[in-house]
Amino acid sequence: MITLRDYQQDSLDAIHKWWQSHPGYAQIPLVVMPTASGKSVVIAELARLMFDSWPEMHPRTVVLVPSKELAEQNAEKLRALLPLNLSVGYYSASLGKRPDADVIVATIGSIWKAAHLLGDIKCVVIDEAHLVNPDGAELGRYRKFLTALAKYCKFRVVGCTATPFRGNGVWLTDGDAPLFNGVAITIKIQDLLDLKFLSALVRPVDAIATRIDTDGISSSNGDYNIGELEERVSGYLEGAANDACQLAADRKKWIAFLPSIANASQFAQLLNDRNIPTAVVTGQTPKKERERLVRQFRDGEYRCLVTVLALATGFDVPDVDCICWLRPTRSPVLYVQGAGRGMRIAPGKTNCLWLDFSDTTERLGPVDAIKGRTKKPPTVDRSAPQAICPDCGEVVIPASLAFCPSCGAQMRESAQDQQREVSNAAILSSQAMQVLTTHNVTRVTYAAHHKPGKPTSMRVDYWDGFQKVATEWICPLHGGFATDKAQRWIDKRTPDPDYRHHSCDANAGGIHDIKDSSSGFWSLPDWIDTFASELRQPEQILVDQKSQFQTIVRHVFSQREATA
Repeated sequence: MITLRDYQQDSLDAIHKWWQSHPGYAQIPLVVMPTASGKSVVIAELARLMFDSWPEMHPRTVVLVPSKELAEQNAEKLRALLPLNLSVGYYSASLGKRPDADVIVATIGSIWKAAHLLGDIKCVVIDEAHLVNPDGAELGRYRKFLTALAKYCKFRVVGCTATPFRGNGVWLTDGDAPLFNGVAITIKIQDLLDLKFLSALVRPVDAIATRIDTDGISSSNGDYNIGELEERVSGYLEGAANDACQLAADRKKWIAFLPSIANASQFAQLLNDRNIPTAVVTGQTPKKERERLVRQFRDGEYRCLVTVLALATGFDVPDVDCICWLRPTRSPVLYVQGAGRGMRIAPGKTNCLWLDFSDTTERLGPVDAIKGRTKKPPTVDRSAPQAICPDCGEVVIPASLAFCPSCGAQMRESAQDQQREVSNAAILSSQAMQVLTTHNVTRVTYAAHHKPGKPTSMRVDYWDGFQKVATEWICPLHGGFATDKAQRWIDKRTPDPDYRHHSCDANAGGIHDIKDSSSGFWSLPDWIDTFASELRQPEQILVDQKSQFQTIVRHVFSQREATA
């Protein structure tokens, strides 16, 4: 049996809650989990739980992927994670077809006309959901497959991705007829960094001397024209090789991302000439050769792998401790997926060095703060039936709501507020220069917030006189680290120093006494009415004005209370 981390269990719970509140196979949520957070574990456990819960129904699962390579990677991981009594098979023109497997890993190009061959399916997982092309024939294939399958069985669908937006930055939930209807849960990079489940990306101590100039390069499909980019990057590779050898001298395993195979081969030769054993892996590398090169890299025979896009998804070598980014891009998907290759944890690994030889980090901002955008500039048309949250991508109904009921983000901002700002090349938000403003706090108000299908949360508003200066959301009922975080928040604000030791006692008012049902416990609204007025109130708060929604970074309590 798989041992789940709290956030992985939270993801499974969120899927089931979303399905319960949004009936129908065409209602498809997204589960957003960072690269290296164990998305395969969640998919495997979803399939296993269905078999354990309804064995008499033989609830089989289809995992849809866009390519043969991703099918192979998914099947390998699922076979390692699932119990031996559950079979894993392919439905792919190039890998074989086994429509009777318990878990079918299928390429959409092969299976979209084969729904009538699959029998009774109960769950469909669309993996790497950001790769579903919203404008071409591929989206039609997904819809036709799901519509045809619905003629033969009843099933539910979920999409999984680390980036809930397309290559052009538009939310997957946005558009005239999006395949995905909402976001069941978003696991944040910073939360997993805090829990030590991800490895931090760090900038070099010394400045990078080589910087690729992209001025004048034309655009193609929302990103730089590859032909022009290849020619431009070529002139910077020798300087980048020199910089990398100096700045990453103490790093053991490097990955370098380049725009083209020609660039990759050139850079690999430059590193080999400098006694850095290097190999090239691209989408054109034959499978057996690719496996051999990755194995040799894992075993330390090669110090660097140079790639174009072949290692951007599905690559799993946890002890990578340096990424050389020589692939200027305007695509937040490429940026986030590439950076994620260095964020897996491994024994003896403390962090991963991020060497950006382009302006990508400055252009797109910290990798943990990347958000999607709406297809069209948001308007203030409050009569519209729905809107897309600018912070989490959730579909907000009605559009007239001022705040997203899922994450609390402000729904309407001025065009000036929406412009991206240069982040001083910080690869993580915690490294970005903060602009802190201190606000006096004269009162704090608390209110229960309800959203159908999701646990009740508590909204906390901070006021300076008649002005509301900040808002934060406390989630005691969400489970996992959200509940632990809420408990720490309440512990810090309780006047009784012994409070935390009896917070589970009857009527003690602690987190573990708060439930959605009031039978034997406090409901959250009743808890707020009874205990919130007793919570310690900060005298001041420090707010980061550069963050999109003015994040509270510190609460300042009086010294008298702190020492009482």
